Amino acid sequence: MRYSADPLRAARALSAFVVLGAALSGLSVVAAAADWPTFDGNASRSAWLNTDHSVNPRNVQRLSVHWVASLDAVADSTPIFVARVRMRSGIEPMLFQTDGAGKTYGIDAATGAIVWRFTTSGPNITASTPVLDPGGSAIFVPGLDGYVHKVDAATGTELTAPGFPAQITLMPQTEKDASPLNIANGYLYAATSGYYGDAPPYDGHVVVVRLRDGKTNVFNSLCSNLHMLLNGSGCSSVRSGVWARAGVVVDPDASMNGRAYFATGNGPFERKEFDFGDSMVALSADGARSVDSFTPADNMRLWNDDTDLGSTGPAMLPSISRSKTPLLAVQGGKGRVLYLLDRTHLGGVGGEMQRVPLPGELFTAPAVSTDNAGRPVVFLGILPDSSDVMALTVETNAQGQSRLRHLWTATVGGTSPVASGGLVFVAASGVLSALDAHTGAVLWQSTNGSAGGSIGSIHWQSPIVVNGGVYVSDGSGHLTAYTINGT
Repeated sequence: MRYSADPLRAARALSAFVVLGAALSGLSVVAAAADWPTFDGNASRSAWLNTDHSVNPRNVQRLSVHWVASLDAVADSTPIFVARVRMRSGIEPMLFQTDGAGKTYGIDAATGAIVWRFTTSGPNITASTPVLDPGGSAIFVPGLDGYVHKVDAATGTELTAPGFPAQITLMPQTEKDASPLNIANGYLYAATSGYYGDAPPYDGHVVVVRLRDGKTNVFNSLCSNLHMLLNGSGCSSVRSGVWARAGVVVDPDASMNGRAYFATGNGPFERKEFDFGDSMVALSADGARSVDSFTPADNMRLWNDDTDLGSTGPAMLPSISRSKTPLLAVQGGKGRVLYLLDRTHLGGVGGEMQRVPLPGELFTAPAVSTDNAGRPVVFLGILPDSSDVMALTVETNAQGQSRLRHLWTATVGGTSPVASGGLVFVAASGVLSALDAHTGAVLWQSTNGSAGGSIGSIHWQSPIVVNGGVYVSDGSGHLTAYTINGT
């Protein structure tokens, strides 16, 4: 099925399906219509909507294609979902997706019909993802022109607002808006890197815009003492892009005052020179200053070997009440190591709490949740070097010392995973898979006979799971929706 002729009727049918699916499964659904307003569902990038059990191990076998939308170009990213958008026809669920050519789509989530398009022009590509404005009626979208634009969610019309459109680079020819946008605590976060091939000049940096008045701060990963957009001069160092899928990650714990974290790629590290290559950096919420950092002790080797720490972003773990270090994070990279870190003191150079070897380079965003005992669990999709999805748990001993322990490995391919309803969803070229979050057993795949067939190739694309729907883009220029029994 491509599109329904009656979007409103289909939207109402989808709502009815969620309630019915819950009744049949014997499990509760999300308490109210939920949004997936940013990459990985929230500002901390947990990829876990812990109140939504509408798709679960008891009904996942009934997932099948509901609709397939064809985009004008490949979207090398993920959509976001807003449950209630006030359209002319009434309140509708909507998806928003930006393709690589800089075009953002407003898509009826009930039918797959493309309602509007917002187009930007520029010299290259983007792999970024929009983010919902806290007011709920607008979204912020990446543009090929080096700006972030504010757009009406119902119509796709550009809106004026203090500071917007917000310029995030002076060099769109060589600086890429690769990572998804983020919003938290009244600030919008955008990050830049270089394009494939690492052709300079570019300086990985984070731009932070205060939404109420447009006040902007810039933190450059190299020459971080220069709080401005660079134009290829003024800094003797180049590269060190911020290109991880998670981009800028915001601490979810109130005691951390909205700290924002990001990881950088290859480049020099020298605090005296204000350079943060191959590092994880913590910023104040407004992006005005760095407040902490972590850099592997072998950072020079990482730089020389093109082994970016910042091929993945930091992941915030749920608080552990019995631990001497209750606020933990993990940071991976191309170095095939996962570092366990204390968020209250990241450790500077070589100050990690634990190093866990990985079977491949990590290019994806981890997902985090808790198990039945309340312990944090980290899910990793390790593509392209290994066809593995891994789960690790955090165990805390009687002395309050916390360590990562391997839980399971599933031999299926997967990019950035999503945890929902006791399941872990991952996408790989040709197939979307649902795994049991506790054991790693494969419970469903899109290639099953009743599911609707294979999907296209997968690069950075990853699924979202919300309100009884599973949505994933692919390298064929399609966005596919799966629901229980395809209804």
